[in-house]
Amino acid sequence: MKDIKKYGFLVFTIVLSAIGFLIIIYGVENGADSANEYLSTSMGGSMDTDSFLLIMKGYILSNFILGGILLLVGLSFFCMSLYKLLKEMDLGD
Repeated sequence: MKDIKKYGFLVFTIVLSAIGFLIIIYGVENGADSANEYLSTSMGGSMDTDSFLLIMKGYILSNFILGGILLLVGLSFFCMSLYKLLKEMDLGD
């Protein structure tokens, strides 16, 4: 049970980092899609270009911020758990 908890957290941090990385990679595409969806549902399909670009930049920025936070947290916890795991292995020998 202890091994599952130890390695499970390590896997969780890898998955968290991968999700953050993917959100950053596809942030522009997802932000543009979200802005287009907002335009079609909320505004009835028409809006001036400056406002649309401002909304699109906001969606893209929010994707980058979310992805960056997930990647940073995932990598930080990954490094800490890997350090702890290696330290426990070294003490066991």
